[in-house]
Amino acid sequence: MEIIAREVNPSHIDFSIYFDDDGLRSISGKNCACYILGSRRVGGFNEEEYNDIVSTAEDLIEEYDYTKNIYEAAKNILPNLILSKDLATKLLSWVDTGTIDTSSIVEFLTLTTGEKWEFRSFYGYSQGDYCEVIYCKAYYSESHITEIGKFWLGCGTEFCIDGCYGYFVIDELRWEEGGKLRNYLAELYGCKPEELKIYLYAGEHIVTDYKLLERVV
Repeated sequence: MEIIAREVNPSHIDFSIYFDDDGLRSISGKNCACYILGSRRVGGFNEEEYNDIVSTAEDLIEEYDYTKNIYEAAKNILPNLILSKDLATKLLSWVDTGTIDTSSIVEFLTLTTGEKWEFRSFYGYSQGDYCEVIYCKAYYSESHITEIGKFWLGCGTEFCIDGCYGYFVIDELRWEEGGKLRNYLAELYGCKPEELKIYLYAGEHIVTDYKLLERVV
């Protein structure tokens, strides 16, 4: 059995398919989404939800400034948060910084969800292509976050396998053109590596056609 894997023309690649995944958007309800803060050039992902988190964090700081009581402030802004003495101490320390940036929001999410959150930065091919991916470590591996960051910036390629599009590969793996790429594509598709016949994109050229002008007798 031979399965054809053909690399898509770079100008036709659509990474938006990758980001249509429900898991990335946390549609199930639990906050296992990832949030992408992009540059003005590349934009962001799940921005509305992220801005809601930032607003809640800002509200908590303002509420504490008013009440001077972390328990009361948390009760008013985060009514579903069970505040132990240890968590209250950590949350108070966070509030006292009064800082709202990516690092502080990551810490805020860690404190309020009980899960470890982190963020990673990625740069694209062109100057100004930059993003930060904020994610929960319980749901995303380092390799998955690398994919998310790179694909958001377009640093990858797409393959059509057996007529089906949407098989994405990060740029470093594509450039190797070796066994790792073959094994990865086989894993994505669910077949044996030796069953794949892989065609890599090598450019395009224009073919000029002519027709013979018939001689008039």
